[in-house]
Amino acid sequence: MKKKYISAFLSGLVLAGLVACAPSNKSEVPSSEEPTSTSVSYANPEDDPSWVDYTKQVKLTKDYVGKEFLKSGIGEVTLVTKVDGDTAHFKQKTGNTGTIKGRYNCVDTPESTGMFEPWGHGASEFNGELLKNAKHIVLSTDSLDNGNEEKPVLDSTGGRYLVYVWVTTEENPVLEDFINVNLALCQYGWSKAKGVTGKDYQDPFLNASVQAQNFKLHLWSDELDPDFNYADPVKIDLRMINEGIGSDGQPYDWVGSKVTFEAIVAGVGPDQGAAYVNKDITYTNNAGATVTQRYGMYIFTQYIVYAPLTEIGNELEITGTVSEYNGVLQVVDVSYSALYPSDDDMKVISTGKGDEVAPLTGNAGKFASDAYLNCMVSVELVCTGGYATLNTATTNAYSFTLYCHDKDNPSEELNIRIVDSISIKYPGTLKRIGDNVDFFAGKKSIADSLEGSTDTRKVQSISITGGLVKYTTSSGRTTYQVNLCKAAGLTLNMSE
Repeated sequence: MKKKYISAFLSGLVLAGLVACAPSNKSEVPSSEEPTSTSVSYANPEDDPSWVDYTKQVKLTKDYVGKEFLKSGIGEVTLVTKVDGDTAHFKQKTGNTGTIKGRYNCVDTPESTGMFEPWGHGASEFNGELLKNAKHIVLSTDSLDNGNEEKPVLDSTGGRYLVYVWVTTEENPVLEDFINVNLALCQYGWSKAKGVTGKDYQDPFLNASVQAQNFKLHLWSDELDPDFNYADPVKIDLRMINEGIGSDGQPYDWVGSKVTFEAIVAGVGPDQGAAYVNKDITYTNNAGATVTQRYGMYIFTQYIVYAPLTEIGNELEITGTVSEYNGVLQVVDVSYSALYPSDDDMKVISTGKGDEVAPLTGNAGKFASDAYLNCMVSVELVCTGGYATLNTATTNAYSFTLYCHDKDNPSEELNIRIVDSISIKYPGTLKRIGDNVDFFAGKKSIADSLEGSTDTRKVQSISITGGLVKYTTSSGRTTYQVNLCKAAGLTLNMSE
């Protein structure tokens, strides 16, 4: 039997618990067959005399102290969030504090967000632990990518930077204390080497990849990934997912499970290809009363556009995997092909049912709860403040978090979230406001906010339609937000 290895490098990062992940219990879903699995033993590849630790050979050679990544292509950063195995968001320690969306250079780990692939979860956890335990994080750019100039380089999407990520657990490090996370992913079998020809570390990446293949580490293994759900999907409904009810009526956590359910597209976006789907479900509660409740779900597609999800009112049968993002359930790993359909593809049951899932209306107090999460809602709010964050890969793409309360009841709080891909406009007059949150809060007029404007109107309230989500702050406080799906869902109610 092939062993699943624990990397012993960077012992201060406590990787044993990271790499030796417990097998998922989602194969135990009622009415699903449990896949055959094998027991897993653990050993260190370093115990083999032929093992070469390439992460100890590749060192950070350029000084980063006093430099900014966005200006020099190298600089110290802090972690904002780990996305998956080869993507994370950072902020510079000095200078521009906008979001740096980093796409790791020379690797391509299996998917673990909008799509699930074997070994993707482990790769994401491996990356996350290295970042979480690091005392210092440095980003750098490959000299081939930037033409030996001191500048960062964007990837093919134009919205992310190609980066090498260097970490150390030393409090006061020297350059040789840093480990290249990209190379570590490759060395321990969480990624193949990709696009390394002519790059600064071409040979170490190729050699590490060959070694991982010889040792059959992780994605090179001939065994099943114990963290991947190989079970067939279970047919349930949105109520069961949202309320955590199993097929036998007992409590069950569906996160990680493959499921099939029916729902109607109620909102499209804000992520490209994604959609909110809603469904009114009638059931008998514990008191014996008949209840009709609306339930929602966000379908995240990894930015792939599938035709069934683009039209509000499409009633669909959806098969995917339940996951969780920022404390809110979503379904990922969906598929659709008109030419080569599979059994698990989305199926269009009927069309033109938009009236059945028209946005719920009410006040902020009604929606500041878990009851309507992922449902499309409409509410009128007054902004009191907030903040804007620039996507540093652009010059004008800001995301907004606006702190708000109900128009008629200031004690009822409900915030607004606007992603950086949505441009906020007011017909004929207002262009992007940038990070001027004072405008949304009615403290500044259009003339105050836009150079050359003579329009003195101010924002009195905001009418917003979007998907209801929640967010837990770093201090542990839970807030509820309306996630704007498209610019037309926001109306600025102006003073005369």
